[in-house]
Amino acid sequence: MLTLDEAQQKLMAAIVPGEGTEHVALARGIGRYVAAPVHAVVDNPAFDNSAMDGYAAATAELLAAGGRLQLVGEASCGDAPGRLVPGTTMRIFTGAPLPIGADTVVMQEEVAREANEVRFPSIPQVGQYIRRRGEDFRAGEQLYRSGQRLRTHDLALLSAAGVVEVPVRPRPRALVVATGNELVAPGTPLRPGQIYESNRLATLLLLGAAGAEAIDGGTVRDEPAALRALLAHAADYDFIVTSGGASVGDHDLVKQVFAEIGQIDFWRVKIKPGKPVAFGKVGGKTHFFSLPGNPVSSLVTFKLFVEPAIVAWHGASYRMPLVSAVAATDFSRRDAIRMEFLRARLRQDGVHLVAEVLRGQGSHQIGTMRHTNALLRIDADVTGFRKGDTVTVMPLGESVDAA
Repeated sequence: MLTLDEAQQKLMAAIVPGEGTEHVALARGIGRYVAAPVHAVVDNPAFDNSAMDGYAAATAELLAAGGRLQLVGEASCGDAPGRLVPGTTMRIFTGAPLPIGADTVVMQEEVAREANEVRFPSIPQVGQYIRRRGEDFRAGEQLYRSGQRLRTHDLALLSAAGVVEVPVRPRPRALVVATGNELVAPGTPLRPGQIYESNRLATLLLLGAAGAEAIDGGTVRDEPAALRALLAHAADYDFIVTSGGASVGDHDLVKQVFAEIGQIDFWRVKIKPGKPVAFGKVGGKTHFFSLPGNPVSSLVTFKLFVEPAIVAWHGASYRMPLVSAVAATDFSRRDAIRMEFLRARLRQDGVHLVAEVLRGQGSHQIGTMRHTNALLRIDADVTGFRKGDTVTVMPLGESVDAA
């Protein structure tokens, strides 16, 4: 059985990156991965401008005039740069172009104004409160490299840089399927032995958040023929993600059927929950994951394997988001053989992150998930920890609770 590190290394080595590039408008770029370097079209700032509301002046003129200058005109945002007449100062507003001939800006609070004369109590430094053209970035400068994922503020930056469209990787197509004779859709009256299916919805949403185009393949019974029919068009997808059927029972058929049509790279990993997880490929480009049927196991294995695979498919580097926190309570376990991921509530307490292990850690217990915003990792050879110890936590991308 592979350790988590061994399984993840094997996974990364097997991922076949996606190909192609498409250009999308910035408004459609959220969450997309950059496919080629993106460069600024314009300088930022686009021109010398004022960082304050105040008065633009030339220091040499101020010295010659004994700190008193006549007020002539003003510079506002959207105006073309004016020209400073010798012996005068110009009213200027934040962001407005610096007048030609000015080399300093003095805050309005630091001067005294008498009619059309402005008195400067001291001679300011050259360049004071001036934002110089291109000091942030220059036209032609590379702003983003291939593999970076675009966030809201990235797209706003690109807009300010004059970029209209951005080159991105196509979204991988991912088919999502739940398996099990016991599964029915919510809203259907339950018969004895049946349960409502929930993994498929979670997986579809998680794939979408990770940057994939998720396709709902529905629910399939534990019948080899039904699974084979579903997977007959596997080549149409970059990923196939199933839940259920990855264990060793007589009706756990997903792994068996995948083995018939493709190659299994690993099956079973030394983690808890989520040991019965399988990964492999069908043909040259289709990656498949068979996740456990228990909802919590399915979530954990998605975060550990599917999400990193989606990132790698886009040509980006994946780093597991781990942070250190202070344990809120004691915890001990008898089984210290596998690495374990505990559902936890991560909160901010002053300057410290505090992790509280939640009650109800069975892989079938999903009620705890309503309080879960992180997974606390315990290494394989660790039997527990004490309150106040430093522990390793994986945030689940949601807000950290306040204390």
